[in-house]
Amino acid sequence: MFSIYSISSVWLAIILGGIIGCVATAFVANALKGVPVKAVAGNWAKHVWSIIFMVPVPLLIGLPAGWIIAFLWLVLAPTIASKIYFGPKDLPFITLSTFHAGFAVAGLIIYALLSGSL
Repeated sequence: MFSIYSISSVWLAIILGGIIGCVATAFVANALKGVPVKAVAGNWAKHVWSIIFMVPVPLLIGLPAGWIIAFLWLVLAPTIASKIYFGPKDLPFITLSTFHAGFAVAGLIIYALLSGSL
């Protein structure tokens, strides 16, 4: 049975999109709040979670307005997870959303380039 997930370039796009998106988050956090880049980009667990958040992207972009929905998912899901579980709980929701907007933009660009879905 064929699935979008049976294409190896899609998995490569998900994995690299997650990793590069995580690095982008680190740079945005550094630029806005002075968070050390290595604190985010040097943490392997953050990369794993970034990849996990990228997994639904192939399904989301197949929906009407899918790129917008995928962007919102990649901003809101990590932000909500950060506020509830991962921390930093002291940062405002909008600040975390801004950090994760960097993740969403970078992750979606990498996904689009590597999966050929543009």
